[in-house]
Amino acid sequence: MKKILILAIIIMLLIPTFTSAGKKYTEEEILLGMMREVKGEFLEGELNIGGTLLDRFIGEREINRLGDKIKESLGVLGNEIGPNQKDLFLDGKYFLKEEIYEEDFNHLAIYGYHEEENPITIIISSFLNSQANIGETTLFINVIKDDANFNINGIIDKIENIFHDFHKTAEFTTCIIGTIEGKVNSNHMEWYGNKATKKYRGKIVEKYVDHLMSSFTIYTPLIENHIFSYEKKVNLNMAIRYNEYEDKTYIWIGTPIITVGY
Repeated sequence: MKKILILAIIIMLLIPTFTSAGKKYTEEEILLGMMREVKGEFLEGELNIGGTLLDRFIGEREINRLGDKIKESLGVLGNEIGPNQKDLFLDGKYFLKEEIYEEDFNHLAIYGYHEEENPITIIISSFLNSQANIGETTLFINVIKDDANFNINGIIDKIENIFHDFHKTAEFTTCIIGTIEGKVNSNHMEWYGNKATKKYRGKIVEKYVDHLMSSFTIYTPLIENHIFSYEKKVNLNMAIRYNEYEDKTYIWIGTPIITVGY
């Protein structure tokens, strides 16, 4: 009897493991899967990463050394060009720097293409509150990918390693953009939005729907990270808007929220 009881307990403990293991998704798979569910055609994906890198103000020489190190670790391609050579930038073989140096504010931006030939922006900003003698240096990275596979794991690992080297953590937001030809009825899109949400065990926390735009704020337990909106967990955001000039319906799907304009 004791052996049967122990066996029953083991089986009960294993059931949730089997159930969840069969339905594990990456964030990329959820975003792309939801895009397919609403019948959108993938256009591009955007990854934004930011956070505090140093709890102090840094000068021109140090900010340049830091920028070069980050540029190399992320595999930014080519040689530097000047502002008057911007026409060469689109070739994907060069990078461009933007620099601002002031008494209490230093800023370095690097615009280029990384080794997978996708546009990348690296922004390092350093601030100083001279009265309180408190400084801070932040890093922001933006990557745009037009590959339908939208594989971002490699670049995420590299960026996480940069922050780990400074004993800091970064905040990530991911967004994909898709289109549907023509204007789609808002009720139709709401139905597809609900269908996509349910497929990934999601629950719509907030929504806004009118004749031009629909917006859904969602929570799904399949994505580990989340933020709070009015004390409610959210980690998915979907927005749908019709562009009359292009006669296309645009769809944005992001996690935990959409951070690009729509």
